Amino acid sequence: MIPNDDHKRLFLDMQEHPEKYSDQQLEDMMDELDRDLDATAAWQRFANSTSSFMSNRRSQTWFATAIFRKAAIIVGVLFLTGIAIAAWRATRQTTVSSPTANTIVHESDVAPSPTVVATTFDNVPLDSILGVVAVHYGKAVSFRDNSLRSLKLIMKWEPNAPLADFLERLNAFDGLSLSLLGDTIVVQPSANSTER
Repeated sequence: MIPNDDHKRLFLDMQEHPEKYSDQQLEDMMDELDRDLDATAAWQRFANSTSSFMSNRRSQTWFATAIFRKAAIIVGVLFLTGIAIAAWRATRQTTVSSPTANTIVHESDVAPSPTVVATTFDNVPLDSILGVVAVHYGKAVSFRDNSLRSLKLIMKWEPNAPLADFLERLNAFDGLSLSLLGDTIVVQPSANSTER
């Protein structure tokens, strides 16, 4: 029999104060201590206490793993949502900032502007400039050379001036040739352009 805490306290108390105990009590305690230990029973008690500890440990480990998995899923979903929103915004900004080249805009689609003021384009791509101008005049734009779309210009546009004057000013830029064919502004490299 393995002494429990009460036995240990009693044994220590007997050593410190033997006068409190009878000879018979002291002998019984000594006999109990001299008895052979039952290893099988001791092992069984140890196994029982360990198995309950281990089962608690396993359930805690499973719980922690489940929490980490859920957290990883949430972080992954948030990450992918952020990427999707960023991609959507980038696509949306590209769509808004670059007008389509061959879209025909009718005069009835353009809202009349009571006060038209001059607009200064400062380092703006040619396709954006022509997108604004084409809507104002109710024309479409066609690029014969797509490399001209990204050509950035600095110029002032007077919306009250005729379209022919605006195209003539653009033709003054080296390497550009703009013409009006029906309801379409045609953009192509100039014939004397050596770069293109």
